[in-house]
Amino acid sequence: MTAAGANPVIDQSMEKLREIEEKIRELFDKVNDVLSWVPDVLSDLIEPVRRVMNALNGKMTEFWDAIKKFAVDRGDPAKLRQVAAEWSHQIGGVIGEIAGSVSLDKLKTNIEWSGKAAETYKATVPAQIAGLNSLKDLGLQIRNSLVNLANGLDSFWTQIYGTFAGLGIAVAAAAVSAITIVGLPAAIVILIGVIGAGIASIFTSISAVDSLTNSIGVEQAAIQDKVDSLGAAWPRTNTESMSHSSDWKRQS
Repeated sequence: MTAAGANPVIDQSMEKLREIEEKIRELFDKVNDVLSWVPDVLSDLIEPVRRVMNALNGKMTEFWDAIKKFAVDRGDPAKLRQVAAEWSHQIGGVIGEIAGSVSLDKLKTNIEWSGKAAETYKATVPAQIAGLNSLKDLGLQIRNSLVNLANGLDSFWTQIYGTFAGLGIAVAAAAVSAITIVGLPAAIVILIGVIGAGIASIFTSISAVDSLTNSIGVEQAAIQDKVDSLGAAWPRTNTESMSHSSDWKRQS
């Protein structure tokens, strides 16, 4: 769950959701209050209101069901970016520096020594550097994957906030119409339509983020395959080629 204040658009969306819940409750309270003083002789006016309010209640149930999952499990773009940065700097960057420091042009072995021992270093170091560079690249791929996921979550919540903001305006407008029995049914019908469109928009947003997470899952699986292909054994120097004094010849 995202910590409060960690992502402004998520906080704003949840605040807007609380406003919608409060305004819907106020709307029902206002309608019930108005209906309470309408005499039985005007029951023909009351029945249409009751029908649309029942329909509104059903549509709001659909709305709450639609947002149930992500209202609790909101994701954490900020945390994803933090972890991505760690993969970039603490893993990719550090390994890249190590690979650069052990390259053949940086080692004195091939300058100061010749013979089998020096040749052994020459044969081993490139493989080790290749392994280090592969690890660095994997770290950067993981970083990019996590950043893409964070961006996707930001986009999702921006869309959700827009949907909630539109619903909040519609509910407020319907609450104003609740003071008159005559205008209320039409206002509620419009509100039901807006809520229905909002639900459709929510499912579209959910579908988009689901598609993104599936894509990220494929990326992560591909990265795991690359990790597996590196093997468990680190390229080691053949010590048999440097175990005798004759294997070492100092350059004159």
